[in-house]
Amino acid sequence: MANVTIPFEETGNALELSSFLAISANTVLSMSLAGANSAAAKYASAASGSTSFSGDMDELHLKTNVANAFVLSGVSFSAGGKRYVSKASGDLHVDLSPITGNGTKVGTLTSGQGEVVLNTWPAGMAPAVTDWRGVAGAPVNGAFTPFNTYLSTFRIATAPIRTGSFSVLGTMQDGTTFNYSADSDGTIDEPRVKGRINYTTGVVKLVGVTPSAPAGATPVDLSFLDIPGLTTAYIDLIRQETLRYNAVAFTYLPLDADLLGIDPVRLPSDGRVPIFRPGELAVVGHRATTAPATAVNGGVVNVGRTRLSRVRVLGNDGHVIETGYSENLEAGTVTWNDVTGYSQPVRVEHSIEDTGLQRDAQIDGTITFTRPLTHDYPIGSYVSSALRAGDMKARVSLVFDQATWNGTTFSDVPVGDPAPGTYNTVGYPITVTNDGAYTERWALRFKTTSTVEVFGEHVGNLGEFSINAVIQPINSVNNKPFFTIQPAGWGGGWVPGNLLRANTVGAMFGVWMVRTVQQGPASAADYSFLTVVRGDVDNPAT
Repeated sequence: MANVTIPFEETGNALELSSFLAISANTVLSMSLAGANSAAAKYASAASGSTSFSGDMDELHLKTNVANAFVLSGVSFSAGGKRYVSKASGDLHVDLSPITGNGTKVGTLTSGQGEVVLNTWPAGMAPAVTDWRGVAGAPVNGAFTPFNTYLSTFRIATAPIRTGSFSVLGTMQDGTTFNYSADSDGTIDEPRVKGRINYTTGVVKLVGVTPSAPAGATPVDLSFLDIPGLTTAYIDLIRQETLRYNAVAFTYLPLDADLLGIDPVRLPSDGRVPIFRPGELAVVGHRATTAPATAVNGGVVNVGRTRLSRVRVLGNDGHVIETGYSENLEAGTVTWNDVTGYSQPVRVEHSIEDTGLQRDAQIDGTITFTRPLTHDYPIGSYVSSALRAGDMKARVSLVFDQATWNGTTFSDVPVGDPAPGTYNTVGYPITVTNDGAYTERWALRFKTTSTVEVFGEHVGNLGEFSINAVIQPINSVNNKPFFTIQPAGWGGGWVPGNLLRANTVGAMFGVWMVRTVQQGPASAADYSFLTVVRGDVDNPAT
């Protein structure tokens, strides 16, 4: 409010500048809100008198009650036909430009007090405020913060984490502080906090609990934390802004690309890449083994579950037995036909599997498929990534002849002069099958005018064959021919030293597999991994 100048007669009509506060102790002012502009004043020891004065209002205060550490972070209102808006700086603007967003400063906003002070307005503007709008900002910390939760999930800034090195501290809503550490399994099982950390990914889940049952509260299922002995608990709130953690993370030194054999520039620092992604295939499976038992011809073993994906028979020496039995995967049975030579007793390893398209893969390890699984999978089941090869077909990709060969070089173009004889690939093509063909470069060198030696670039010398009979070198892996050449295709004119070159492509998918065991003390007796090649359902290899 403005200061008021009053000519008091008792002081000799001298003008004295006083504030309302200074004179309020000795003066009683009476003002009419109906428009009167006179006031009467009286000293306690003197006669009363009156005088005329004028007063100006220079500030208009608009107050919004804020409590519990909330603040008024922004306001807008209408007065006198104009729109008033507060800016981030706390200034109050009017007549805002649609281009710059700024206007004329006419006041201020004090956020913590919830108060708007208007110090400039048009003459004659009615002191009426309409369409008031304000934004209340919640406190980010303290007892009144709304950012409390009973479940908090976050990921540590780096991973993997050293086992047993994680601890978390914070404050419950009631002010109780805590400082807990995870055990070697990543479990936090304490009176006020239950939780788990995945040391590999660095993902942490924390649930606030209370040791006593609040009135009217219902226990909540916490079995998703997989903490032994914990099923339900009464939840309580954790103040999120107070959460802090300590952990020790591993770092990895870069290795020479020549040593690795690949360029690691696009690999993560720890060398790991994600193998589960939405839109890719994954295989859910479980493998179990029957108890050792003596196999007898004609005997049947029922493994106790149906619709198996595969079975393996293991001898007492740990080796895989591949013959002497037949299996019924649908029924889950194995029948012994000839157990001669078995290392007894034997075990039957049986597997169930589902292949599905991934719909989602979360950072906490949760994988969702586009369709339900068809088996019940017990604890100990696994999820494997699947590398799709597409349609595969064996074929002969190249055939030509030449007069001589040095015995070592497998060139894909003729070297030197062509042979005097020519194989008729049109009338009698070299044939291959999916179950026998191998991706290999072949050389058939004439030893005599009627016999050839068959060489493979990788499989070596497979022996001598007559061109007057069907030539079928056998693949020792499955006792199927690598290829078949008909005698009618040779014709005449061949002499010793001539060469027929051919390339075959097998119905197989080339994969590079690298397993790295990092340096350090031995933590296991042996390291191994298993790869399985799978084909389409009901599509036997031919």
